[in-house]
Amino acid sequence: MSAESKELLDKMEEKLDSLLRGNGEELQAYLTKIDAEIDVVDTKAKVYCYIISHDGNDRPRVKDLAKAVASRVTEYAIPRSEIAKAYEYMIKHNSPAKFYELQAKAKSLFTTLKKTGEGGEMLLYMLAQSQLGLPQILCKMSLKTSSQLHYNGSDAIHMTFDKTNNKLALYWGEAKLYESITSAVTSCLDSIRPFLCDDGGSDGSQMRDLQLINSFIDLGDPELEEALLRFLNPDDPMFNKLQYRAVCLIGFNDTTYPIEANSKSHEQVSIEIAAAISNWQSQIGTKLKDRAPLHNFHMEIFLVPFPSVSEYREFFLGEVKNG
Repeated sequence: MSAESKELLDKMEEKLDSLLRGNGEELQAYLTKIDAEIDVVDTKAKVYCYIISHDGNDRPRVKDLAKAVASRVTEYAIPRSEIAKAYEYMIKHNSPAKFYELQAKAKSLFTTLKKTGEGGEMLLYMLAQSQLGLPQILCKMSLKTSSQLHYNGSDAIHMTFDKTNNKLALYWGEAKLYESITSAVTSCLDSIRPFLCDDGGSDGSQMRDLQLINSFIDLGDPELEEALLRFLNPDDPMFNKLQYRAVCLIGFNDTTYPIEANSKSHEQVSIEIAAAISNWQSQIGTKLKDRAPLHNFHMEIFLVPFPSVSEYREFFLGEVKNG
């Protein structure tokens, strides 16, 4: 490895970490970690399970979670250069007007379709950042041509630098919210498989998203952008240091939660969910191995049981469009 390449690798971790937003505690009041970094047997996947936290009257805080997620629409959907310009305007003119404009622009990009998965995609974005330290590299929402359409390709693109193997880890993201965990797992793994398992070439599933990164990368750091483009260029030796991984959100209905206030404690729900995790983990392992060689890729999988995923979608849409 050349001295130039080594210097480039040494800088990557710090530069990517600087892209993280928030303090890592944005979801602390709304989600409770039940178990983390559960190794899925005979795979390279890890499972993280979170449940919806309760308020003081033991009601799951689904509406509040939807509000907290929706509050991040601007940073999720708007490129960094536009946010930087709004900040400069505020400093110069002592007015947040441009931020309000960006918030309205961001909200206009979200669909009003009731079956939308955008609430799941945004929750995945927040979990990837706050829990795993994986910054978003591309605002795909800003590339939509219509608010009533969903963008093609992966749901998210995050990155980090792995010092253990000196590789740039590109995480393809996929979020699925279904009534049953079986359907959610199946759909998620089927969607993410091509991004990991296609082994290059012009017809690879990754190609369109890689082209988008090349065309629309916007990180507010020209040196970092130039470096990342080297990793994404198949003609550059640094491309051989790019490793594909996955980060997934699997949301599903679970009847463990209380239906009425003060009828079942948060601790009771936590204990019952904890007892179910091994079965969910086993199901994921089986489906991963059925889709070989998917089981050989690094995957970070968030499991989030909801009282009702359809209600979460409804609350999220309400916050985005009316909040």
